Amino acid sequence: MNFHTSLGALTFYIPAVGYGLSGSVGGAMPVGMAIVTLLFAAVAAAILGSRMHKALALPLAAFLLLLVAAPANAGERIGDLTFAMFYNRMTAAT
Repeated sequence: MNFHTSLGALTFYIPAVGYGLSGSVGGAMPVGMAIVTLLFAAVAAAILGSRMHKALALPLAAFLLLLVAAPANAGERIGDLTFAMFYNRMTAAT
């Protein structure tokens, strides 16, 4: 990278991968975040499955995946969602 930003490299790589897979600017963030959610699901399954009882790990993993996948902040109304909130979720993760 030949520039500096405080947001981090994932802020640029996730939409780039999403754009490469979807082929459209409108699909770049949803596809990119879907990939991040799938990667998070694999990590959560490995970690929670090995450290918790399955009856507790499954609901906790589902809850955490909903937090990662939803383009909103916890506690906001569903009517407050905007497409730009995908960016907010991604920058909070980096």
